[in-house]
Amino acid sequence: MGSFLLLFLFASAPAASPKVLLISGQNNHDWERTTPMLQSILESTGRFEVTVSLTPARGSDVAAWDAWRPDFSAYNVVLLDYNGEMWPEIVRDDFEAFVAGGGAVLVQHASNNPFAGWEAYERMVGLLWRRADAGYSAYMDSAGTLVRVAPGEGHGAGHGSLHDWQIMTQDAEHPVMKGLPSIWAHPFDELYHSQRGPAEEMHVLATAWSNPEHGGTGKHELVVWWIPFGEGKVLTLLPGHLWAGQEDDRAWRCAGFQTLVQRGVEWLATGNVAMSVPEDFPAANTFSIRDW
Repeated sequence: MGSFLLLFLFASAPAASPKVLLISGQNNHDWERTTPMLQSILESTGRFEVTVSLTPARGSDVAAWDAWRPDFSAYNVVLLDYNGEMWPEIVRDDFEAFVAGGGAVLVQHASNNPFAGWEAYERMVGLLWRRADAGYSAYMDSAGTLVRVAPGEGHGAGHGSLHDWQIMTQDAEHPVMKGLPSIWAHPFDELYHSQRGPAEEMHVLATAWSNPEHGGTGKHELVVWWIPFGEGKVLTLLPGHLWAGQEDDRAWRCAGFQTLVQRGVEWLATGNVAMSVPEDFPAANTFSIRDW
């Protein structure tokens, strides 16, 4: 009887929520607002347990950096809201081992900017904020074919002005994108273009037309993709810009953007997406802006 009761209790216990380590602390964007926003976006689902880890401030001494050593292995997903100084070698080694051993990472917006010269990180992300000679760039042509541009050809990483744009699904069967509209409107955000890097083993989930009228390239730029690294995987999500002092935060209050963050983290943590598409998800020409 005791064995049966123990088995029943084990079988009926709820599954533990995926644990997310949200790393921030340095960024040329307003991380003091965006980091709590990311935490709220995830915790509002009731599906995730989020821990925030802040790096030492820019210019901190060696002792401060020596005291910062996250235990990546204690988490299912690492979410990066970081664009700052290079991490210590021992932390970089821990991070590489975490991902190669089956860990998962979400790289959000400017988190593809830092760590120039950290080759493993650049392989994980694939396309980063780098000069034209620092690697390949890539875009999607009108036939839906991924085109790689050789190092030194074309422009280096950049972006046009803040404006409204549309996100276009490129892999409708991927769990993150399944059920989402093929095209949906996203408000007042910064659209990166001509990102550079190794650009290998990229699985493109979504693109956006980079409008020349707003300083864009006239190409379908990649905005959501993932790359395998060892046994792990790294998802890059480029929407989500917010300068310090920028009052218009509609890009972050966009129901579509928040859904991408939530579904992206769930897929990274579990390999599947159980969350349904919310009723307020935007349409092709209609925004959906939430209150905080």
